[in-house]
Amino acid sequence: MNEETAMLEHLNFFNKVISELLAVDIKIDREDKASILLSSLPQLYDYIITTMLYHKKTPILEEVTSTLLSNEIRKKIKSRGADKIEFGGHGRKRKRRKEKFGLVKGVSLLSQGRSLEE
Repeated sequence: MNEETAMLEHLNFFNKVISELLAVDIKIDREDKASILLSSLPQLYDYIITTMLYHKKTPILEEVTSTLLSNEIRKKIKSRGADKIEFGGHGRKRKRRKEKFGLVKGVSLLSQGRSLEE
């Protein structure tokens, strides 16, 4: 895989090769498929490869595929500038709730000797 190839394209090509091997009765277990997939990645993915290979258990193909696709989605979101999530009016609602119960700026009406009915 070169660095311009999209991860999904690479995974599709990898699955095609594995299917062709199965068609000629060459069976590869899930752990070996995961190792082959990891070794086919460019240097850009070294941190993922290292993390997955030195994890406590041997990675299986589904875990590797899931990790690679999640990473690809995260990179696309970040490149679009959508990594800043806005939460709408949550702060405004919280302020109203505090005012309703007399908790503006952390000081309650009760601590000032006033009741909530006033």
